[in-house]
Amino acid sequence: MGFAVFKPSLSWGRMPSESSDAAIFIKLSVLLTNGKKMSPVIALRALNCLQEEDPSFQEEMQLLANALRVANILSADELNNHLIMTGPTGDTAKKIISAWYLGYTGTPVSLRASDNTRFVSYTDAFAYAPTLDATVIPTYSRGKTNYWVQPPITLNSD
Repeated sequence: MGFAVFKPSLSWGRMPSESSDAAIFIKLSVLLTNGKKMSPVIALRALNCLQEEDPSFQEEMQLLANALRVANILSADELNNHLIMTGPTGDTAKKIISAWYLGYTGTPVSLRASDNTRFVSYTDAFAYAPTLDATVIPTYSRGKTNYWVQPPITLNSD
């Protein structure tokens, strides 16, 4: 997986202005992930990666934001089977959702030294949240060396 250099376009202490690309991206992200709490720093990293992957992403993001506004879509649930999720606007929405849930942008290619993937976040990827109480984020150990040798106590009593 390739790694993009993070180019912050936001001061660490301030939120982006209402009309900036970063603010629009954050609003879209919140809507598309059904209100999940997200870091503005990770949001900027995701936006940067998506823009580097696709030079027209900024325009595509604007089209998606306009389509959602015109259709008066206020939650991700309203997008089920909606026309917005077909064609280019749907592809843009899926790119944003994927960046948050998977923690990277682009498409990994197995057995290749390079591809178009860009790292967004590892520990903050939303895919790990639903099972965080039972699943260790890969490569992050919650126990000491060889902790996995003994089954968890709950398995013995289940």
